[in-house]
Amino acid sequence: MRDLLLCPPDHYGIEYEINPWMSRARGADTPLVQAQWRGLHEKLVSLGCNVHLVPPKPKLPDMVFTANAGLAVGKKFIPSNFRHKERAGEAPLFADWMAEHDYEIVWLPEDQFFEGEGDALFAG
Repeated sequence: MRDLLLCPPDHYGIEYEINPWMSRARGADTPLVQAQWRGLHEKLVSLGCNVHLVPPKPKLPDMVFTANAGLAVGKKFIPSNFRHKERAGEAPLFADWMAEHDYEIVWLPEDQFFEGEGDALFAG
């Protein structure tokens, strides 16, 4: 069984633009986002995945992108050091969740930007 961490899209929206894929003008279709997330969650559970949920927080709409939370290797977790201040508040929340689930937290130096599994590739 595979353990996965998801965050419900309760507060998801395009509240700022920090990359070319974000557009406040286009925004997000909230009912569609929530339906797609529920469908993904249901599919993962039906496939036998052990799905854990981290509680979403207001003002942190991108918590839904849990792959950016950091990098888990065994029972060690390296939290992200987000380049953009808009996402910085996510790191301690994910680190707290992981610590509560018996992960050792390994912080990087503050000046070393790292945005989780989007910046890493397991090979071998």
